[in-house]
Amino acid sequence: MAPSNLNAKKYVISTAFAATLALTPVVGSSVLANAGEGSSEGDITYEESNLPNINAEQSSEAETPSATVNSSLIQQGDSGSGVEEVQSSLQNLGYSSSNVDGIFGELTAQDVRNFQSDQGLQVDGIVGPATSSALGGPVDSTPDSGESSEATEDEGITIEEVSNTDDSNGSNDSGNTETASATGANIVAAAESALGVPYKFGAYTPGDPNPSALDSSGLINYTFEQVGISVSRTHAGMWANDGVHVDSPSPGDVVFFEGTYDTPGASHSGIYIGNNQMIHASSGSGEMVVADMSIDYWQDHYLGAKSFQ
Repeated sequence: MAPSNLNAKKYVISTAFAATLALTPVVGSSVLANAGEGSSEGDITYEESNLPNINAEQSSEAETPSATVNSSLIQQGDSGSGVEEVQSSLQNLGYSSSNVDGIFGELTAQDVRNFQSDQGLQVDGIVGPATSSALGGPVDSTPDSGESSEATEDEGITIEEVSNTDDSNGSNDSGNTETASATGANIVAAAESALGVPYKFGAYTPGDPNPSALDSSGLINYTFEQVGISVSRTHAGMWANDGVHVDSPSPGDVVFFEGTYDTPGASHSGIYIGNNQMIHASSGSGEMVVADMSIDYWQDHYLGAKSFQ
């Protein structure tokens, strides 16, 4: 149960977020009475969500001049011969669920995460020197080095990886140790990888890179596990113990809600993706989906936001 001194903060939201209140549709009281944990109120399609914009921005940022490419990683949104080599290696090792087409999409990212999990590597879906070396690639690095490695030329691409740990920020307020410095984009990508996973109350198995089902707090646990951050199992535990409170959420932060079913304090949460939208577990839709938080239902139950980065 969230500490009582947090009550004063639960209505502190960004000006842009609050401005949407006057423009949102009215949801009847019968809807509010019947909605439960992970309500489907406001659920929208991928195409209607902010995710295409986020992925387009990431792809645009990944583009570099063809004469010289100096990248610290091969990741979702990339394309070319380097991606083909990664896909071929994954296929040869029995981890491929996608075609060898040179396009690093979500299926390839999930294959990389599955491989990293089995090899004891950082599970982030990104191919750096450690993952490339384990795949049989040309990069000379050890899986647990964690330090900068020498750049290696491969098909005209210079691949470098630097340490993504920060001793000064190695733990959050609850004392949980972060094994990686997660960015909002990585958190959103991890949550996006769970879209379509079936909803099941109480479902979550730590360490499972391919969950067959998740509940609402299980989605949060799964997402942050992919980026190396351990959080409490329940919404109330996360609200009381993990991360830091923020006045307004940024992509990758967790947004919390109360009163979504008969339990005190925080009862539901989702991964904020920008534009007043979140990825959450919808019991009504029966799967992990994107929801529009600007509708009355979510506004009325909004508790606050926290950053676990």
